[in-house]
Amino acid sequence: MLGRLVPFPLVPSAITVHRAAGAVASDRRLECGGALARALGVPVSRFWLPLDIQLTQTGLLLTVVGICVGVLNWTRFGRKLDRRLFLAVNRLPAVGVVDWVMWSITHLGSAWAGVATLAIAIQIHRPRFGQVTALAFLTVGLLIGVTKALTQRQRPFVQLPGVRVVGLRPADMSYPSGHSAMAFNVATLMALGLPLAWPLRVGLYALAGCVSYSRLHLGVHFPLDILSGALLGTGWGLVWVSFLYR
Repeated sequence: MLGRLVPFPLVPSAITVHRAAGAVASDRRLECGGALARALGVPVSRFWLPLDIQLTQTGLLLTVVGICVGVLNWTRFGRKLDRRLFLAVNRLPAVGVVDWVMWSITHLGSAWAGVATLAIAIQIHRPRFGQVTALAFLTVGLLIGVTKALTQRQRPFVQLPGVRVVGLRPADMSYPSGHSAMAFNVATLMALGLPLAWPLRVGLYALAGCVSYSRLHLGVHFPLDILSGALLGTGWGLVWVSFLYR
């Protein structure tokens, strides 16, 4: 009698629980996407995509845009503007303290920044974040290396006479800036992959901006190299952060 009165089992099966958990996760992603849209002032519709898909699409778009910025290097207007901006910064009066600060900050965009982030992930017991971060660093490095090999853009001190260079003169190609890409990659992964306060998240991007500017100040990159690296690093970081929301 009880079986006829109760059409479904009192104890849900494992499949039912799994489907329910998946539905809750999907609803949570939709809510996150809607909250982000409302914060940005974008109309929220019932067709709003889950947050992980939004991050992936936005990241891929920024990555492609970052690489395509190099097209300006092959236009007369782009080269002229790039060189003018570079020389405007490079010809500023030299200040020893500023040079030392820029030289120190620029190292935050090296591979050691990735190692430090991995160490933080291990320290706070977030193995998934550590795995995603490691893959993001390896792949963004490969992406930068391939782009440099394809574009073959020489450094400013090779193309222009009388360029003031602070520190070492890198022997590899100039486009895109690997330090800028790594700095914004780290900032994106930590800002969106860890439960940090908003001031700290903003600070990470501000620090990435300082690292990027240091490459221009030191005389080793053109502005377009830096812009491309920043877009590429941010976009690729978003692609990998999306795996943390799945």
